[in-house]
Amino acid sequence: MLERIAAPAKENPRDIERAIEHKNYDFMRFRVNASGDSIPLESAATVINSAFGMIRAAATAARRPTQTIKNYVKAGDEIAAQARLGHTEVGSFVFPVLLHINEPEPPEEATLEGVDQIIPESDERRVTRTLAQALDAFERQVVDPGTAPTPRSLLPVVYAGGTKELLSKVATALAEPDISFFETSFIWAGAEPASKTLPRSVAIPAEARELLTDAARVLGRSNQDPLRVLVGPIIRIEYIKGEVFGEIVIQAPGPSGGRKSRVEMRVRADQLGVLHEWMHGGTTVVVQGKVQTRPGRYAFLEGIAEPQPLSATLEGVQT
Repeated sequence: MLERIAAPAKENPRDIERAIEHKNYDFMRFRVNASGDSIPLESAATVINSAFGMIRAAATAARRPTQTIKNYVKAGDEIAAQARLGHTEVGSFVFPVLLHINEPEPPEEATLEGVDQIIPESDERRVTRTLAQALDAFERQVVDPGTAPTPRSLLPVVYAGGTKELLSKVATALAEPDISFFETSFIWAGAEPASKTLPRSVAIPAEARELLTDAARVLGRSNQDPLRVLVGPIIRIEYIKGEVFGEIVIQAPGPSGGRKSRVEMRVRADQLGVLHEWMHGGTTVVVQGKVQTRPGRYAFLEGIAEPQPLSATLEGVQT
């Protein structure tokens, strides 16, 4: 059966079988390169320890962007503890880590006229997405230009989920003498839709270790958030025809930092077209402003929101 399925696509039957078995798992492949056919056991242990530290940091940053983690979030630690090490792969030194994606929760209400909504992102996917986007932001914002990190240039990294702790773990792995790069690639679970714009692979060379160390030092100096920043996918849009404004819901922790936090906000009607595209495309958006809590209801962003794709924050901040 597997041979018949694999033949038209010219795929290896074993790869097809693995894809079926792991449809509910996000894969993170932590890969390093070495000069010979082996690396010191201590170096391998450092890489695995760094991988877990990165996932743990991302799990806390996924609750809310922050420069430095003062206290790890219990809910995030519970997700990080679910990560499993898979069988290592032939070739370069690859340590595959699996994170099980729970069944997505259904929309809270039946679809009404003027309401467009999608199934919310799972907590587990939010963690792997945060890790991928944080590493990608650091590569694009600091590694590629090769310039010394500054508080301003690191803002998009923080928005994406980068923290002092996450960057320090990458630097620790690259400090091993036999490691020339540290690559993290992602295979998204088929059980939950993934945006086509999500990073598939990020490679940080050993030459960037000083940049990582400097960036971690900059993030550790201050933990002052200049504005309340919300980062996450749009999961609901509501609009009454003829109105000047509509309402959207972003899946992002509010001030209480709860597990299932949502934040409502008003947006201009003329922006709704692109917001629908972003919602159905799984685009991660960033919104700045002051958030108010409301008893028994979602938190609410004051004023008129102007959501922007996370990718736009990378392009809009100059180093």
